[in-house]
Amino acid sequence: MSIYWDLPVLLLIVSLVYAATRHDRWDRILREALGWGTRIAVFLTAIGLGLYLLSTYL
Repeated sequence: MSIYWDLPVLLLIVSLVYAATRHDRWDRILREALGWGTRIAVFLTAIGLGLYLLSTYL
């Protein structure tokens, strides 16, 4: 089993914990967690794509 299957769960947990340290209400926690989860996912995807392109063409 690949370690990459655990990445979405880890991403969800980190986003929820970070949002819960900043807000007390569930609607704000979930909104903040969704925002952070999206930003982290885009960042990791960009890094993965960049590394793939570097390894393929260089």
